[in-house]
Amino acid sequence: MARHWALGMIALVMGAGNLGCYYDQWQNAERDNRILREDLSRTKQDLADCESMNAQKDTMIDALNKQIAAKNEQIGTLTAEAEHLRQALSQAQAILEAQAGKGLQPVTIMKTQALPEPLHKALQALAEQFPDQIEYLPDKGAVRWKSDLLFPLGSDEIAGANEAGEALRKFAEIVIAHAAEFDVVVVGHTCTTPIRRAETLARFPTNWYLSAGRSIRVMELLGQQGVPMTQMGIMGYGEYRPIADNNTNEGKAKNRRVEIFLVSRGAIQSMSMGVYQAPDQGLAFLHGRDVFQPE
Repeated sequence: MARHWALGMIALVMGAGNLGCYYDQWQNAERDNRILREDLSRTKQDLADCESMNAQKDTMIDALNKQIAAKNEQIGTLTAEAEHLRQALSQAQAILEAQAGKGLQPVTIMKTQALPEPLHKALQALAEQFPDQIEYLPDKGAVRWKSDLLFPLGSDEIAGANEAGEALRKFAEIVIAHAAEFDVVVVGHTCTTPIRRAETLARFPTNWYLSAGRSIRVMELLGQQGVPMTQMGIMGYGEYRPIADNNTNEGKAKNRRVEIFLVSRGAIQSMSMGVYQAPDQGLAFLHGRDVFQPE
């Protein structure tokens, strides 16, 4: 009997020991499970944060794609306008080259009618105000600027801070006030001195291109002052319409000039898209009305 009791006690002690071991294992498993649940919760939160960030980035990418599409559309429009201008300029250059091949000499531009009296007096007063910068030619309906005063040598950038630039701005005021029924044709001229600066040659391979570029700059400045772009046209004669001897420095300085003609709209004839002529004034020019549409 005592023996059975002793064996029972031993079994009980051994069972209690095993139970304690199982309990420790259960606690360890519970702790591991809690840690895994916490890790899972953090992972889910991280995933949610990543999905939110991805959604924000998708929104940003979509907005950037729309901006790129708008820029591409704008570039396409500007490229088409530039190509149209290049074609029109090429047509005008071809006309002028054909004329130059005939040995053109300085021409006298005859006016079919005098400028209206208010316009004539305003231009006359402008020339009197700036006698060293400009010359008014009433028989041609033109105002002549000394190009040396408007542009640095070999450049198409206007030196707008000087008196010649101020005279150009005042001319724009006169056009707006008194010449609404006239087209404004800007004509650039150069002397025979070739372009030597590499950076200039990259943009203007010849003096002809430079004279046209200067005309465009003057037209742009007049437009900034309020003259409608659809009222203006440009042309460049390069060195082929001299008014003085190109063998002297004084003569070259006179030949480097910008002339602005006021042309009666009734005297303009269309030659092709963007190219017009005023036969009575000996002008063939690019016109802004086919490029710049009224707003």
